Amino acid sequence: MGVIAVIGLVRPESHAYADRLRCTWREDPSTTMVIGWDQVNGQNPILYYDLADQGRNAIAYRLSKRPDRIVPAKGMNNHFVRLSGLKPNTTYYFVIKDSEGVSNRYYFHTAPDQPTQRLSIVAGGDSRNHREARRAANLMVAKLRPHVVLFNGDMTVHDSSKEWIEWMDDWQRTIANDGRMTPVLVARGNHEVENKTLVDMFDLPHPGNYYALSLGGNLLRVYTLNTMIPAAGDQKIWLENDLKAHANSTTWRIAQYHHAIRPHTAAKTDKDDLYLAWASLFYQYGVRLVIESDSHVVKWTFPIKPDTGPGNDMGFVRDDDRGTVYVGEGCWGAPLRDNDDDKSWTRASASFNQFNWIWVDQHKIEVRTVMTDEAEQVGEISKTNIFEPPVGITFWNPPGGDVIRIVNKKTPPPTSNAPSAPKERPATPPTTPPVTTQETNDWDSNWNALPKLTVNPGTGRVRIDYELSTTADVVIIVQNAKKEEALKFEFPGQSAGTQSRLLDLLRLPSGKYLLIIQANRKAIKRYHLSKGP
Repeated sequence: MGVIAVIGLVRPESHAYADRLRCTWREDPSTTMVIGWDQVNGQNPILYYDLADQGRNAIAYRLSKRPDRIVPAKGMNNHFVRLSGLKPNTTYYFVIKDSEGVSNRYYFHTAPDQPTQRLSIVAGGDSRNHREARRAANLMVAKLRPHVVLFNGDMTVHDSSKEWIEWMDDWQRTIANDGRMTPVLVARGNHEVENKTLVDMFDLPHPGNYYALSLGGNLLRVYTLNTMIPAAGDQKIWLENDLKAHANSTTWRIAQYHHAIRPHTAAKTDKDDLYLAWASLFYQYGVRLVIESDSHVVKWTFPIKPDTGPGNDMGFVRDDDRGTVYVGEGCWGAPLRDNDDDKSWTRASASFNQFNWIWVDQHKIEVRTVMTDEAEQVGEISKTNIFEPPVGITFWNPPGGDVIRIVNKKTPPPTSNAPSAPKERPATPPTTPPVTTQETNDWDSNWNALPKLTVNPGTGRVRIDYELSTTADVVIIVQNAKKEEALKFEFPGQSAGTQSRLLDLLRLPSGKYLLIIQANRKAIKRYHLSKGP
């Protein structure tokens, strides 16, 4: 009977012992990918991959590759497969099979190679202490589905094996529910005790932990620098040569590194060595955005340039035309500090857990700071439009607005591309055309005839739909019962066709409102809007 019982059992498919996955790039992001993992147990792992999703059926995948590099480090048996010859802007599915079984099915998406393709980037750093905050930020990455994460260093406190195993365990939260993995480009912080750490954890392409990669063809060049080795010398020579080589061939250049040149907390010292080695190069070669970390505060600057002449503040003056915008300064779970050292060119500062969400196209760079603690309450972004903020997301909204826009003055503004996220203003400036008499009369005479909208009480948002017969600048006005403008949203250059917008009305007081949609200053649709009891 025992023999019969054993024969009759159906054994479930066993899993491989590949764990703590991560992916990154060493070379062209549009045609390569590095997949790394910790081989906890099992022997002879092979990565199987394909354009088609074959689930966990490893032998059905058309392509396979054994690890190119195996390195025991930080308590893990790190394996790296370097894939090449991939198609740009394409999804690849993969599994890892070893002597014990087959892993879950994952997938990644290669970067676009055309400058007409918009890029979504998450950037931040300092995750070393509070796992709950770190895991929340990681989950937000999974929900936003960016093309890449730029991580500015200080992953752990002591660079120990235990901490790195925990960090990699937490990093698995960046993997979306459907198995999508986001590549990460990492910079070294002062809590990584040696360059070798990041080479062994992420298969970095340069032993000095400084490197550059281009995304979207010639759209964007990303520079990763190392503030833990001399900023001058070989690193500066390399940086200047690479900036010079791409000065005229690349639309945008941005940089990431760990230490802030001019920290926005008094607890940290200024980094004059970085200022002297890099700031002038950034300005000279048009690096328009820099992401810094280390200080554990939040900051945005106005565009600035290095200048020690009259009117300078800490060696910088504002230059709205060609200056560099500096953002940061690292709040991915490290202990928060006081933002008590603003400069005259500081746009805004604060202190909370966050990272920056950056959108890049040929015409502009947009930067938003995402508050990450409530990631569990945020919906997943649409797979078909990764530039429509998901329901429940909260952006930092300091005086002046919740977005930084850096405009490319060498190219004309778009007339038919997908619009930017709305710019919200609490009141109407004097130069804004007033609401027409007909729109005002609608409040009284046609109230009951209007379509009705109700603000979602949980998220404070509402979705509206409308149709455009031609490309138009769209303005959405929320008017209160006193016929005053309560909120205003602007969507320049919207394409013809059906449009759907998710409006954030969280700060709108409870009550009844009239929502008016204008296209090229002409009202095309009106709604009766209710919020709260």
